[in-house]
Amino acid sequence: MSTILSAQDVRFRSAWLDLSLLRWELLAPSWRSRYEYLVAQEEVSHYEKDWLFFLARDFLSLQGVAHFSDEAWSEYRSSEYKGIALRGGHVWPSPSEAVSALTGLVSALEETLKRARAAQPLDKSTLHRLVEKFLGRPAALRKEALNGPIPQKVVSPNDVEAALSTLLEDIQSQTAAGVSPIWVAAWAHHALTQIRPYADGNARAALLVSQYVLWRAGLPGFVLKPFQRIPYYTALQAADSGDLRPWAQLFLEGLQQATLYALSWGYAGKRSYEESISAFNRRFSGWRSRHDRDRSQRIMNNRYTVFDYMEEILRQVANELDEKLKVEEGRGTRALVAKAYPDSPYYYQFTTDIVEYARKNGYYLNRGLPRGWFKIKFSLSASKKYQLVFSLHHAGHDDATLAVGALLHFLEPLKYRRRRLRQRKNRREKVVYLFAPLSFSTSPLTFSIENVSPSVRTLLREYVQQNLEKALIELVNEIY
Repeated sequence: MSTILSAQDVRFRSAWLDLSLLRWELLAPSWRSRYEYLVAQEEVSHYEKDWLFFLARDFLSLQGVAHFSDEAWSEYRSSEYKGIALRGGHVWPSPSEAVSALTGLVSALEETLKRARAAQPLDKSTLHRLVEKFLGRPAALRKEALNGPIPQKVVSPNDVEAALSTLLEDIQSQTAAGVSPIWVAAWAHHALTQIRPYADGNARAALLVSQYVLWRAGLPGFVLKPFQRIPYYTALQAADSGDLRPWAQLFLEGLQQATLYALSWGYAGKRSYEESISAFNRRFSGWRSRHDRDRSQRIMNNRYTVFDYMEEILRQVANELDEKLKVEEGRGTRALVAKAYPDSPYYYQFTTDIVEYARKNGYYLNRGLPRGWFKIKFSLSASKKYQLVFSLHHAGHDDATLAVGALLHFLEPLKYRRRRLRQRKNRREKVVYLFAPLSFSTSPLTFSIENVSPSVRTLLREYVQQNLEKALIELVNEIY
């Protein structure tokens, strides 16, 4: 059975003000710097066109409305979004249907962006028109109470119009009162899924409303990946029950993903020889101007500060685990820390894994910049060894954005090498291991290192703790 809500039940609540914005505050300098760079390079219009198509593609895929394979999308983008470039079998439900849904949503997003930039209010009639744009037909208001097998909290059909008007008015009043546009956008998205004003297209309408609030504040917007479908609906259901934290964290992750897209964005499609030369010269000139000695020294110092934070945190964690994981004296497991700072000859050891990790999480790994790693090694027995790896590397086409990623490996012995020890008659066997990846899904933590405050340590500690909890569960499953 559905729980019937009133228009007052979906208003902005003070509980949103208690949630932390630290994760975004530490990444925000990267977004501002990247957007200013794209404007200076006269590339912002190209970026925004790609961004709207990318945003629409991923949200439609998350909803199950349309799906494009990576190969089909690459061809489509390179053709500057001409539907004739799509081939059957790579697009669902069909190239024509997928393109129709995609271009309709992009058109609505384009108008939303223009209204936000012009600081024009988003009223009820405008939202109806935007919904009709992406649906390709008149937007019908919901007449059903949504009773069904899955409990839902929804506004009564009789109160839909009043609730929608209240929502759009509350967006303006909360923003004018100085409430963070991030929490206004997150609240508005969730509230619209409770109002459910339309017979079809409510999630896309919620997307438009939340993007409007973010874009009006000069923020990048937010994007969710298709594989985040279950977390998306689970987080919204938790918010229905009053627990805002899962949705708030997912929303902040969506902001991070939007920023990573901007940081990783590059040209696609055909360019003339002269256009290519011009783009190269602009980029090269911009690159040279950014690389002054004082700035480079500051970035390097801040990078090493983050590495020092990480080492301090992991050594504390390893000491705690070493005490807690010993079942009896001389038996059990030990947790040890290994590391490679950027100046270590082993800094590149996990490059292949991190390239794949970055690709999966939708950003570009900058291999031309310093990176390194830490790992906690778990030795359950002589033949059962594991490692949790934290890679610290730069994300996107920016030298001041650091990403932390997590990987879990089984250490599979390949062979034994005998090595003669000097001044000894005996021989020692050294095991050579293959690092076999285990299924371990985790998103990166990203932040700017233009300046590093002690609050970065707080985020790093939380990230380590979250991934350690996941890793320990995986190890529990490995013990049999």
